[in-house]
Amino acid sequence: MSRERLSLLAVIPDDVTDPLLWRLALDVTAAHQPDHHGNCRNLQCTHHRGMCPAARNARQAMNLARQARPPAVPPAPQRAWGRAAVTTHRPAAFRGWFATKAPVRPVADRPSRQTSPRPALAANAA
Repeated sequence: MSRERLSLLAVIPDDVTDPLLWRLALDVTAAHQPDHHGNCRNLQCTHHRGMCPAARNARQAMNLARQARPPAVPPAPQRAWGRAAVTTHRPAAFRGWFATKAPVRPVADRPSRQTSPRPALAANAA
């Protein structure tokens, strides 16, 4: 059972800022039309008297989709009080993920490890 959606046939007004919201709200409004008593005739809204919540929300969404949004105003800069220390230190250039912070010394310059002689294992096993 295929039904034609009213929003696919409707022409979007020029002042709509959110066409997707406007089309969805139009479809919900079309599905929740009042009967001759003024109650919603949609089967999901059988116990609602007057305009159902879905129809109210859809009409509000249609209004929100048509309203021009106010431009975003950046907040005014706050005035700084007191004195702040200003440094001119620049971090070193990126050398790579695996680079060390200190320069690598050649092997000959490294201090040698002093190892103590280990006793023979065969002598301890006896």
